[in-house]
Amino acid sequence: MTKENPSNYKTFQIWIKKGHRMYSYFQECCHNAKNMYNTTNFYIRQVYTGLTQEKELQPLQKEVLDHIHKNIGKMNDTQRLAYQKKLEKEKVKPK
Repeated sequence: MTKENPSNYKTFQIWIKKGHRMYSYFQECCHNAKNMYNTTNFYIRQVYTGLTQEKELQPLQKEVLDHIHKNIGKMNDTQRLAYQKKLEKEKVKPK
């Protein structure tokens, strides 16, 4: 990451052979990351279709919306805290 443009990231591809001692660890990390990505996309699709259609909600759509409704307070608190931390960092920066 460079100081001129902090949002400019680079990615690297590293091949690890199955015999490497860290292979199973990285395999599990990648598997978990793919699962999280798929779960997030599933939630987004369920919410979007649940809120845009006129028909009665499907059971999975109800489950997802209930889960979000139950946890929205915690999610908002987390976002608010992150925003406040960002504001504090901005105040400390020289102008």
